[in-house]
Amino acid sequence: MYSTFHGLEIGKRAILSQQTALSVTGYNIANANTKGYTRQEAVLNATLPLSSPGMQNGTTPMQKGTGVEVSEFRRIREGYLDKQFHSHSQEAGYWEARSTSLSELESVFDGLSETGVSASIQKFWQSLQELAKKPDNLSLRAVAVASGKDVADQLNKIHADIAQIETSMSYQLTAKANEITVTANEIAALNLKIAQVTAGGNQANDLMDRRDLLLDQLSSLVKIEPSPGKNGQMHVTIDGVQLVNGKDSAGFTIDPVTGEAKVGDSTISLTGGALKGLLDTRNETIPDLRAKIDAMATAIAESMNGIHSAENARSLEYFEMNTPPEKLLFFVDKDDPNQPPASADRMVINPKLMNFPAKLAAAASDSIGDGTNVLAMSEALLGKMNINGTNASPAEFFNLLAGQLGTELRTALDWSGNADALLQQTDNQRQSISGVSTDEELTNMVKYQQAYNAAARYVSAVNELLNTLINGMK
Repeated sequence: MYSTFHGLEIGKRAILSQQTALSVTGYNIANANTKGYTRQEAVLNATLPLSSPGMQNGTTPMQKGTGVEVSEFRRIREGYLDKQFHSHSQEAGYWEARSTSLSELESVFDGLSETGVSASIQKFWQSLQELAKKPDNLSLRAVAVASGKDVADQLNKIHADIAQIETSMSYQLTAKANEITVTANEIAALNLKIAQVTAGGNQANDLMDRRDLLLDQLSSLVKIEPSPGKNGQMHVTIDGVQLVNGKDSAGFTIDPVTGEAKVGDSTISLTGGALKGLLDTRNETIPDLRAKIDAMATAIAESMNGIHSAENARSLEYFEMNTPPEKLLFFVDKDDPNQPPASADRMVINPKLMNFPAKLAAAASDSIGDGTNVLAMSEALLGKMNINGTNASPAEFFNLLAGQLGTELRTALDWSGNADALLQQTDNQRQSISGVSTDEELTNMVKYQQAYNAAARYVSAVNELLNTLINGMK
């Protein structure tokens, strides 16, 4: 025979278990819109049964149930989908950073702008053409010199804008490296708390949710390889080097100039994430663009200087003041007017021409009305030059450069869109498993509520039986 109160114990356990399950359902509903929250489930298991004592026990073994209990609060999480998410996240992070940085550069290389390089070259050409018709006109000379200055100014500006973007990316690289270090420290701190909780036989579901959210954020910055450890801890490696080892984390640094990245004291190779996207633009695209702009500037300067300082070049001063030809360079180095510019940022119009437009050598003969020298300059300006190994006019070369950058940007945007789509698809799959469905939780709420009511009615029935038994014996 069993204890008279055995039924009450079963009912009590049923009520408490259904109440706990109902609380978990409420907790899920409360966090339905909480970022990073993982749906939990109260796992109900039958408690250990009791053997039924009796005369027939030796030949007919009997056991009687003792009720139900909540054995754990299970996190509904699929590790494979987390791994897929991290893989797609680093790709999406890379292409987003790449496309954003390329977009900044493209805004600098806007060859169709009314105030851009191509437009300034066209205006310079027009001013030389007009001057060739009236080479003794000082106003036209001033316009031609000013137009030439505008070409130099535009090339200066592009060089400066590129340098500014480069500096900004250097700051971003350092900031993201610091963000990786801070995130790694937070993951290590959570590992310690999780280990302490699980070592005591408890569950650290909410702490694990916070850690998984940090891993998601980290995966967009750099390609990571998380792996589980003891007591619920998570290790994180980058290129085979441990960034997080249980409760310990290593610092992450990057040299924006050399691109050298380190985890602790170990040099690693970056293969994905926003950090790699920025680094590729900072250390590959920008130096290439700068070199080509410098080549364009020096080609223009060499062509214009060669004609303007030719042996037969004659200025207005030569005719009016009977002075010998000065053979001035048209474009010079900003710090040395006797030397041509070595790069776009050093290119300026000769100060003597700015101050005295009459020194502009418009003629190629001893005739004061001769404008063939500036005509030759205008024709050379639109003619083919060897610019960085490309046979093109300056305007053609610049438009080609802008077009190539635009193509590279569109490719990056396409890849970014594809990566985002894959990331979203994986996240949707993850949410279908780990996310909270309010409809499903409402169904569970009704299920547990009905089970709770049934258990309460069962306790009431057992109580009536006991009351009858006890009071009936008076």
